[in-house]
Amino acid sequence: MEKPELLKIINKLLNQEADLGFLLALPEEHLETLIASIRDRINQLNSKE
Repeated sequence: MEKPELLKIINKLLNQEADLGFLLALPEEHLETLIASIRDRINQLNSKE
């Protein structure tokens, strides 16, 4: 997956339109790790409700 697509996923997961363009400096694998971490945290929070 391309970096801009990964950035769109991060913005969608965080439910915001903030300029996270600085994340494009990260390697793709780091962006993928970040997405997995965000999803895991969201799942943890949702399971506590």
